[in-house]
Amino acid sequence: MTIEFARMLFESGRSHALSSDLLYRAAYQEAVDLGHADPTLFAFNGSYSLSTHYLLGLGLELMLKSAIVAWGGEADERALRNIGHDLVNALDAAEAAGFNSEAPNLRNLLEVLNEPFKQHWFRYERPENFALPGDFGQVVETLLILDDEIRALLWNED
Repeated sequence: MTIEFARMLFESGRSHALSSDLLYRAAYQEAVDLGHADPTLFAFNGSYSLSTHYLLGLGLELMLKSAIVAWGGEADERALRNIGHDLVNALDAAEAAGFNSEAPNLRNLLEVLNEPFKQHWFRYERPENFALPGDFGQVVETLLILDDEIRALLWNED
């Protein structure tokens, strides 16, 4: 049951996280098609930005919770809910269970995204300005490495 639960968390998280990349690229292409002066700025901070970063945070949360379970941490849904939407706590719990990621800038990405994600700023009221990850290319690189690391354990158990 535990490996199946970890796989379910991983697949759900992965779908959200990778969808954030697809949405970012679609926003960039829309900006190009519409002749925006700075397509990267539009993709990063335009009308799709909230959804892009919300999907990214949700995906990372579930992928890290999958790592907690896969590496032998708490496999109880209640314990994972206690982590809540705190991305840094999720990484800390995964590392405490034995997970060690080589994904570049993972902790930094989580620290930047943590406050707006945890405070639900992508869904409800938000400050006029707040920090977001600056280079979506780096974000995708981090995601792909994290994806490979967790997938390797989850499907090597067979």
